[in-house]
Formats: sequence, structure tokens, C-alpha cells
Amino acid sequence: MLALLAGFAFLAAAIAVAPRAEGQVFSSQPYVAAPDPAVEELRNRLNALESDLKKATDRAERLAFDLAQAKRTADEASAKNKQLEADVQTLKDKVEALEAIAGGRPEEAAAARSVQAAEATISLVPQTNSGAGLAAVDVAQLPQDEEGLLKEAKNLLLGGNYPAAQQAATSFLAKYPKSKSASDAQYMLADTLLYQDNYQEAANAYGKLVGNYPKSENAPSGLVKFARALRLMDKKTDACKTLDLMAKQYPKAPAAAKTMATSERQKANCK
Repeated sequence: MLALLAGFAFLAAAIAVAPRAEGQVFSSQPYVAAPDPAVEELRNRLNALESDLKKATDRAERLAFDLAQAKRTADEASAKNKQLEADVQTLKDKVEALEAIAGGRPEEAAAARSVQAAEATISLVPQTNSGAGLAAVDVAQLPQDEEGLLKEAKNLLLGGNYPAAQQAATSFLAKYPKSKSASDAQYMLADTLLYQDNYQEAANAYGKLVGNYPKSENAPSGLVKFARALRLMDKKTDACKTLDLMAKQYPKAPAAAKTMATSERQKANCK
């Protein structure tokens, strides 16, 4: 009996000193699991990839902008270059024509080049509608004799006063239609129209030169310039057909006219 009472006493003492079970289950401190190293590594890699993607996107957008800017600049430069090439070619054409008008005489050819050099000094890029703004002439004040009127028309053309030269050449043709120099006047008239960018009337004038004066020394060059006027009106097919007549109608054309024809064929993309 004493032994049984002693056992109960020991059990009671043990219960008294033992921690309460509810203290373990309902603790006020939250449970925090230890971080998983593998998960942390994946999270860090994901953050790094997102950062790299943003940088790549920013670079791509910047490159796209720079490319657009470069393309715009290239297009503008190309357009300016084409215009410059066209202006330079116009200047060359005028020099060729003025030297041809000069009749191959060194002193007049040199004068023609001097006029063009002076124009180039004033403006490196020739302007369209050359001669525009220059004073027209009073036809009554022009020389009335055949030789003087033709010479004055030539001087005005060589001087770059195309409107006045047009008046003088027109006056000559009206006054001396049967002159042996009528083909020269017709050629000058056509040139004045071409250099004023009046391509339709220039084409008509060159056509009249070739049609009315087929044996004129100006006819081969007139045929080529007829094609040039057509090309400048964007009638390249007609221009090429006109140039095809060169070999048939003028097989013995001067070298200068043949060279001019070859150049025109290239510009018109003739086959």
C-alpha cells in the first residue's frame, strides 16, 4: 500500500514539473521554414534574365531608332546627289551645245566656256529655268540685217540670256525663212527652249529642225537633243526610238553627236 502511494506521488510530481502541451501547440511565434538554396538560386537567375531582357530590349529600340535616322539621312543624301548629278549634266549639256554653236572656232568656244565658268563661280549648282529673270530685248532694237541678227542671237545664247536669244532666233526665222542660215537659227531656237526647261516646245523645235533641214550639219545633234527633250518629259520609250534613227539617218554623223547619242541612250536606259 505504501509502495502504491509512493508511485502516485511520483507521478503527480512529474506532471507538475512537465511543460504544458498547449504551450507547444498554440505558441504565439510563427513557424518560419528555412530558405531552400535551390529555389533562391532559381529566383536569382530569373531576376538576372529579366534584367538582361530589358537591357536587350532597350538596345534593340535604340538600334531601330538609329537605323531609321540613318536611312532618312541616306535617302536625303541620295536625293541631293541625284539632283546634283542632274544639274551637273545640264551644265555639261549646255557647254557642249555652246561649243557646237561656236562652230568649233577656238576663240568662241573659249568664250562659251568662260560664260559657263562664270556661272559656276556664282553658283556651283546650276539653277533650273536658266535665263529666267533676264531682261527681254526689244526686237526693233536688234540688228535687222541677216548676218547681224543671226550673230546677235548667237551672242545672246552664248551670254546665257535664253529668253532674249529665243526672241532673236524667232525674229530671224520670221524675217529670213529661206536663208541658208535658217537651220542654224532653228537649232539655236530649240536650244533656248531646252535650256529654259520648256521641253515640249524644245522637242517640237528640234523635230522641225530635223524635218525641215535633214541635211543640215546641226541635224544629227538636233536629233539627239530631240530625244533628250523626250527623255526629260519622261517619254523614254519615244526617246529610245528616236535615238535608233541616228545610225540609219546619220551614219556619218560627227563624233561629238555620236558620243552625245551614246550618253543619251544610257540615260534613257535604251536596250
